[in-house]
Amino acid sequence: MKKNFVRVMLFGALALTVSTTVTSCKDYDDDIKNLQEQIDKVTSTNPVSTEDMKTAISSAIQTLQTQLQTAIDGKADAKAVQDLLKTVEALQTALENKADASTIKTLGDQITALSEQVNSIEGTLNKTKEDLEAKVADLTEKLAGAASSEDLEKLADELAEAKNELKAVKEMADNNAAAIVSIQANILELQKLDGRISALETFNQNAASKDDLADYVAHSELAGLVDDEVLELLKDNGSIAKYVNDAIESQVLAEASAINLAIKGVDGRLATLSTNFETYKQEQATAYQTVTGNITTLTTFKTTIETALTDGGYENFAAVLTEITTIKTSYGYCATKEVFDGKVEAYLADYKKTVNDKFAALEKRLTALENQIQSIVYIPEYEDGQVKFMSYFYDNKLVAETEPIRMKFRISPATAAANFAENYTPSFDGQEIKTRAAEIYHIEKTEVDEATGIVTFTVSTSTDKSFAVSLNLIAKDQSKNLTNISSNYFPVISDYRAVTGVAVKSPNEAASSILYDKPLSVIDYATGAVLQITGTDRAGKNIDNEPMASSVNTEKFVVTYSVGGTDPESYTIENGVLKLTTYNDASFNGKKVTPEAKVEIIGTNFSKVTTFTEVTAKAASADPEVPSTIAAIEFDGTKEQVADVTVTYGTIGGSTDIGILQAAYEKLPQENFTFKPSATGGVTLRFKANTTKNELEIVVPKGTEAGTYVPEVKVKVSDVQNFTLKPSIEVKVTAATYTLVYDGNLTSGTMALKPNLIPIAKPTSLNFAMSIPTLFTNYETIVEKAEAVGATVQFSLTEEITGVSIVNNVLTIDKTYSNPDPAKDIVVAAKVIAKNTAGEDVELVVAKETTFTLTDVSGTWAAPGSTEIKIGSDNLNNSFPLAKDFKWTASNSKVMWKDGAEVTAGTDWGVAPLGIFGFVAPTFELADADNAKYVILNKNTGAFSLSEAGKVLSVSKDIVVNIVAESRWGTITGYDAAKTVTVKIDLSKEAASI
Repeated sequence: MKKNFVRVMLFGALALTVSTTVTSCKDYDDDIKNLQEQIDKVTSTNPVSTEDMKTAISSAIQTLQTQLQTAIDGKADAKAVQDLLKTVEALQTALENKADASTIKTLGDQITALSEQVNSIEGTLNKTKEDLEAKVADLTEKLAGAASSEDLEKLADELAEAKNELKAVKEMADNNAAAIVSIQANILELQKLDGRISALETFNQNAASKDDLADYVAHSELAGLVDDEVLELLKDNGSIAKYVNDAIESQVLAEASAINLAIKGVDGRLATLSTNFETYKQEQATAYQTVTGNITTLTTFKTTIETALTDGGYENFAAVLTEITTIKTSYGYCATKEVFDGKVEAYLADYKKTVNDKFAALEKRLTALENQIQSIVYIPEYEDGQVKFMSYFYDNKLVAETEPIRMKFRISPATAAANFAENYTPSFDGQEIKTRAAEIYHIEKTEVDEATGIVTFTVSTSTDKSFAVSLNLIAKDQSKNLTNISSNYFPVISDYRAVTGVAVKSPNEAASSILYDKPLSVIDYATGAVLQITGTDRAGKNIDNEPMASSVNTEKFVVTYSVGGTDPESYTIENGVLKLTTYNDASFNGKKVTPEAKVEIIGTNFSKVTTFTEVTAKAASADPEVPSTIAAIEFDGTKEQVADVTVTYGTIGGSTDIGILQAAYEKLPQENFTFKPSATGGVTLRFKANTTKNELEIVVPKGTEAGTYVPEVKVKVSDVQNFTLKPSIEVKVTAATYTLVYDGNLTSGTMALKPNLIPIAKPTSLNFAMSIPTLFTNYETIVEKAEAVGATVQFSLTEEITGVSIVNNVLTIDKTYSNPDPAKDIVVAAKVIAKNTAGEDVELVVAKETTFTLTDVSGTWAAPGSTEIKIGSDNLNNSFPLAKDFKWTASNSKVMWKDGAEVTAGTDWGVAPLGIFGFVAPTFELADADNAKYVILNKNTGAFSLSEAGKVLSVSKDIVVNIVAESRWGTITGYDAAKTVTVKIDLSKEAASI
């Protein structure tokens, strides 16, 4: 839809500009026409980048320059050749600059004259052509007289290669000057496109203003592509920049596509660029059907503008109308709005018809291009690329020959295959000169696959000679722009054998037993059997047991089966299938028979018998279950591991072999295999990718734990025979590979952590910390080995403890630590852990556990020399500081609490110290709560005094006060022995007398 959008935008902008700011008296029809010419160049959504364009163009230039060198080889020094190259370039320039007709004619006449001179010069290209013609003739003669099959195939390949080379050189040499002119012109065109892309890239990198845009459009490489007046008509840099880019990129793509067609896809990159552009052109056919709707949109747009001009709607709209009126008055001799509107409407009506006509013509041309075959390539069925017709003779009589062969060819573009039969007449060319009567390859049937562009011919031959062959396509109607084209040459070999003997080769020829107690037990000798030839090849060389070619019609070779040997009456054989006459009869146990196959050739006296292995009837045994051991593998958590499974072939059965031979096994249908994974671990068996012989492999999912795993597959051989394969595989983990080793200088499994007071001079915090990896000498090595198998080394606590954490492999114990009695050990487990396919943890080795203890930071407790307070009649009204001279000193020997109060931050501490350790200030409690009525006790400071009741005590009394201090880190040294104060009260005496 891009093209339609650009049209609407530019026409709308043009109409608005001309209606409101008339600045030129130029004929507006010309303006619109010139603008439309530029818009018509926007024919793509630019499906490729400028980088893609430059790469493709550069590659094509290099390829063409190589071809040009070939074309002028041996003539490069001739003045006529150099003059011809210069004149072609001059003509290109003249055409671009729109030179007058006389100049063009003069240059054209010069090219014609120079071409005659060039063609008359004897160059090495002609010599190359003569050499190749001689080589083709020589190879053709040698091929006709080839004695052996090996020589036949070798010479046919060489002849096909030589013919392909001659075909390319001959086309160039027959009109040497024309080839030079064509190649030089295409090189010049591509160089011009390369210049445009370079200018476009420079603009995209640097353009930022209207001036940049003007310089860009004026660039010499882009001259003539963009109308200069667009800059005057449109002021929106963003829109015009987009328009200019689109116009130039689209023109480059269009011209690149045209050149690609001209050089017939000589370079792959340019062909790819062209293909991308062709795809978009097809899409545009649909987009153009909406042009009528766009015209309606333009009409509505114009009406809206007129309404706005009439009705106003803006604050300064009257001023705008006044200005427009002034301009109209000043330039009254220019076209009026009404006249211009009429011209626009008339032009758009005419334009719609023109567009439709152009697209009808374009559609016709596109259809012709779609039907035009650009290339046709032979698709070989076999790796050697050969087509082989084989004949067999017995006693000088033809007894078998190849049936018609199917040959496949790929047509490009694939769309041309749709009308292939309607547009082209195919034939095969097998010699340099031939008449219709001498046609050696007859097309019996043609099949076309329109989706893939593949054409298949069924071909027969009447010759016993070998050729290098190409497919020729002749256009039935030359008026359809269809070209005659031929494929590459490929070898078609006709060979023969003189037959002296024929044997029947059966997949079951070695079968030695049949089960009398299984009615479905039979031996099929016919299915899969092939005929093997003994005799001589075309050179008289002996051949022995060579399989007959699969493409040969063997209807004259009649095979009949019979039984002989010891007990033939106990068996029957029909259509090659051997059976017992009676089943479930024990008397048949041990009955023997010798099966035979006789080959006769109709119309001759040939007869030959093939004898198969003697067969003995026996009772069925248990289905074989065959174990096998696959080499152990190391654990891997990054990917699944795969190993081949060896199948033990044989006819013994049991646990020895699978009970059938390899040939029979390889022909079993895959649906006869039932796979069962191992009991744990998900280890399975499966077919190897792209196997045609039932090859098996064992699959160990990533992250499978150490252990032995036995998946199995049960295989149905027949209705009476099965076997089961049970291969086992061990997944190992070498413990030493993942075992961490302690640094003996640090620990052997237990470690005491020391506190960290930070900063040391005036602490503000405390913790215990240890980087766990530093405890091991081989930590980094183990990490590397673990990562190699998708595992990680992880550290974790065996039990959660408040205040204990591991972050980034660092064990930290902070002041919130709480480990109530009985205290838990701080144990860190080091594990090497991977994940299995279910996302579950897999531990590769036993965890290594390290136990950590903490250095006690509870501090020390000190009491005064006397912890007794005496209260008598002389001091009963006093208050007594029970905490006087008590102190609590931290592990760093600095006092935290004394005289009933916490030490403040200052000289020794950065903050109040108790909180650093997670402590709380000590409190004071009565040892006997019944004494509370007699005293007044401040539990936080230890201030003690008698209550009113206490002041009238008539008896002496000792009251004990406990100072309560606790540490989360252990035991406060000296605390238990000095944590009480005794208050002695005797009001009948003075205090000193108590």
